[in-house]
Amino acid sequence: MNQIIVTGATGFLGEAVSEELALAGHTLVRTDRRESSGVQALDVTDAKDLDRFFALHSGVTSVVHLAAAGSGADGLVAGASGNPASAVRTNIEGFVHVVETAARHGVHRVVWASSTTVYGAAPSYTSAQVHEDAPFAPTTIYGSTKVACEHLGPVLAANLGVEVVSLRLPMVYGPGRWYGGSQEALIKIVDSARTSSPVDTRCWTTRTDWIHVQDAASALRILTEVEEPSSAYHVVGHRGSLAELARQIAATLNVAPEGIETTDVGGPDIPLTDDSRIRTRHRWTPQYPTAATGAATFKQPIQPNQ
Repeated sequence: MNQIIVTGATGFLGEAVSEELALAGHTLVRTDRRESSGVQALDVTDAKDLDRFFALHSGVTSVVHLAAAGSGADGLVAGASGNPASAVRTNIEGFVHVVETAARHGVHRVVWASSTTVYGAAPSYTSAQVHEDAPFAPTTIYGSTKVACEHLGPVLAANLGVEVVSLRLPMVYGPGRWYGGSQEALIKIVDSARTSSPVDTRCWTTRTDWIHVQDAASALRILTEVEEPSSAYHVVGHRGSLAELARQIAATLNVAPEGIETTDVGGPDIPLTDDSRIRTRHRWTPQYPTAATGAATFKQPIQPNQ
């Protein structure tokens, strides 16, 4: 099995990836900006800190790079828009530092979490589903930082002799997601179930790609294990609207759906993606291929009077 450094290991995705890799038998070195139980402090924006850290952990075979600039409950996209300089420092400079340090210390692969926000408005694409070679046209600061890394990754890989593999994630959801952002409605539904109070939220009806956090974690794990990976992959669990997923989660948690209003505005304006590359080359399939199966992972919480 491999020894793997995980950056951003205490985040929503980082926790799931850590569990997935450990269950597969890999040895983990979990890192985040702040030290906590089982997690070592590492600042990806500090090249000297990275060099020191990698020197202490010889034998590492790959890095799963998930560290990104956020803004608390507002999420990654809003956080980047509110502080572009911080987003550039963490998302771009941090990415470059991680890849360069990995190469210097003989680590052969960096797998990192990109995003489908690298693409532009859906109507500007002629295909119903875009492949990994579709042109980038981001409309957010966050997406722009991911595009910069998408361009830098292959160049750094060629110059430094290290494999750099991006996984362009769509909307990642699942129990345990504490920040709202574009999924604020789902957080409200979970809170409504926890407090036995009526839900009052609005959900967009735009059709988009989704992936359960555990499926995202399994895809990232596979990309640390396969031989001769491509430089970029899409991954999709299922398709639908926020309204559809919200109603499914509400049903799982016994929350009355009457307070869930719908709107045709506010949804992501990005194209659907074709993820046949990871499915056919590496036999990845989602464990949660529908909104209903994903929603079923949101367990009925214990009511306060129980």
